[in-house]
Amino acid sequence: MMIKKYISYSLFALLLMMGVGCDSWLDQRPINGVVKQDFWKTKEQVRSALMGAYASMNGNYRGYHLAERMFVWGELRGYMVALNTGASFDEIQVILGNIQSTNRISDWSGFYGTINLCNNVIDNGPGALDTDPTFKVEDLNNYVAEAKAIRAMMYFYLVRSFGDIPLSIEAVDSDEDQLTIPKTARAEVLQQIVKDLEEAEPEIYAQHETNADSKGRMTRYAVNALQADVYLWMENYEAAATAADKVLAGPYALVRQENWLQEIFVQGNSQESIFEIQYAAPQSNPFYPMFSTTIGRRYLAYPSVLEETFGFSIDSPEDIDLRSIDATLKSSGEIWKYIGLGPNQRREQTDSYANWIIYRLADVMLMKAEALSQIGRGEEALEIVAEIRERGGAIPETEENPSASSANDMVRYILRERARELAFEGKWWFDLLRVSKMNDYSNLDLLLNAAIVNAPETNLSSILNQLRDTRSHYLPIYNVELNANPLLEQNPYYLK
Repeated sequence: MMIKKYISYSLFALLLMMGVGCDSWLDQRPINGVVKQDFWKTKEQVRSALMGAYASMNGNYRGYHLAERMFVWGELRGYMVALNTGASFDEIQVILGNIQSTNRISDWSGFYGTINLCNNVIDNGPGALDTDPTFKVEDLNNYVAEAKAIRAMMYFYLVRSFGDIPLSIEAVDSDEDQLTIPKTARAEVLQQIVKDLEEAEPEIYAQHETNADSKGRMTRYAVNALQADVYLWMENYEAAATAADKVLAGPYALVRQENWLQEIFVQGNSQESIFEIQYAAPQSNPFYPMFSTTIGRRYLAYPSVLEETFGFSIDSPEDIDLRSIDATLKSSGEIWKYIGLGPNQRREQTDSYANWIIYRLADVMLMKAEALSQIGRGEEALEIVAEIRERGGAIPETEENPSASSANDMVRYILRERARELAFEGKWWFDLLRVSKMNDYSNLDLLLNAAIVNAPETNLSSILNQLRDTRSHYLPIYNVELNANPLLEQNPYYLK
């Protein structure tokens, strides 16, 4: 049932800054007709609305943070992440391959809440030019471009996780609206993402006022990083390489390995960072109860990650991929990137303010390598991988020598290097799925092998059969959304 909410001007402003929404994305109405007449009058109001969209990404929406959901959608089905004693029933069902429409991990409402905040900036922000003579056109264009870039990022997470999804690019700004729309084909959603980013690129600022703003808000370089990611997913490798080159020409540099944990994950906003969701007191992040072994205790690294991914051998304990130390080389199995302050020092729960990194330079470099491997530039791709490995302190045991002319051998090697460099950063399932589905699922064995290594033996046969059905690679539509929107149809795999 649609729950109508009449929101006053003051509450609207508060919701924008706190990122709070209604019970369903279908009900996310930040303003009614009266409020709209009073708002969108000044540049300050447009800016505050945009900041509300950013705030919605680091706030707690319907019981979860977007960064938490980005991690879960990007990692849990890839079988690098194991469950600890604090895991929920829903998380256990994902690992067991028993995902139903009642599973709250399929709740997409937070993403659509952010999308609607962006839609409001895009649709209503330009009106402030008529009422605020101090509002510069270039500032407005930048705000709208930032909103389009955020919207594109939200839709990219959704389309990779669910396939066909509802596509809403108009603001829901009236309590009288009954927004019920069907799903849009994933190819059309991807085209809208491309369009948003193409329109945002020439208007968005390359940098903002401060370093934290330039890392915590969308910039031209963040748009280019997202473009590279999107084009890889679409198998448009020339465009992906071009977009990546634009980032590599920007003001970024790899952090030295000895400072890797401290600068990238503890302090945040490093010279390597392109875009990260910001956390600062009093808004803590969700990571401590996710990764701590004392409170929450939800996620660990599978023990096999050290051997299978980082090449660790008990017979040669001195040969250690240095990145594994900061990822998971702990007897406890802790995922250290998010809770460590140093090699042996944990954060306190009261100091859990690490940012969630969405794009950093090493990620984009490996995107470029993947694109180059598919367009006959394998030697250049290998040079990039070698640079990432040298910075990361990789060990000889994980070095491979694929033929530069073998696109498939190359992309598999790059995938394994991405697993080492970006372990537990919300990338692995999306990387696995992207490479597996290349050339009409010519690499499906990658998904199957990931499950064979770590999936529960009691459910392995059914999990493998599930993964062979490519429709299962997308999550079900959450039953709350199905009940709220009669035009929504469940994803085909979950109709049986």
